[in-house]
Amino acid sequence: MVAVVQWSQCSSGGPRTGAVGRGRGTLADVSSNDEVAIFFSNWQTYRGVIETNSMEHIEVFAAVHSILARRTAPYTLFDLGCGDAAAIGPAMLGTPVQRYVGVDCAAGALDFARETFADRAVPEVSLIVDDLLQAVETTPEHFDIILASFALHHFSDADKQRFLTVARDKLAPGGELILIDVVRLDGQTREEYLDRYRAFSSGWPLPQETRDKIMAHVSGYDYPAEISAEETWARDTGYTVEQFYRGARDTQVGWLLTPR
Repeated sequence: MVAVVQWSQCSSGGPRTGAVGRGRGTLADVSSNDEVAIFFSNWQTYRGVIETNSMEHIEVFAAVHSILARRTAPYTLFDLGCGDAAAIGPAMLGTPVQRYVGVDCAAGALDFARETFADRAVPEVSLIVDDLLQAVETTPEHFDIILASFALHHFSDADKQRFLTVARDKLAPGGELILIDVVRLDGQTREEYLDRYRAFSSGWPLPQETRDKIMAHVSGYDYPAEISAEETWARDTGYTVEQFYRGARDTQVGWLLTPR
């Protein structure tokens, strides 16, 4: 059974320093939060990216499946910025997942997530409308796996580090944090990253109008960190760092972070 819970409306502004997006706070004008909410609420735009494998979700989540398949005991998974769960759903097949909790600011995406789990043999599923950072800070639970995929780049560097600290505290003994995100190469400016991402996305098998909408979002609201910075923050927070995926012309990386 899939339970859909609405903890809170995702804020359209607030005191945090994170960038607007599937988190909250601001690096851009706070009033533009509504525009980002609209982008992700109209989930068909991003769903097209997933269905065409434009951001290599198939390859990334095949690697995630390998990580989950190592587990022999029933486990719980907290998916932050879960979207429609179209990638993680298949990745959990054949693994002993006992409880899945998905969180996203886009209520429309969670409608699709409910469909994703309609025919999946996951004993307990909860889908929560909330922002990523608030959800991990306020949950009373501890999880075996915490997953954050393609979401943290909407936050400031300070809140990325804050997330790493809080997530570590919410892992159960033996737990792991799976972090997947777009990144800047070391020494690369944000403007250079945007140029490289524009070139990368120009080859996506999507209508030009859709690619334009996506690049407008990326240009306005994506603030990826450098690869070495992400790894340094994780080590400084007390994780061992394993880079398990790197692709999409070096625009995205997957890490397995394990508390020391």
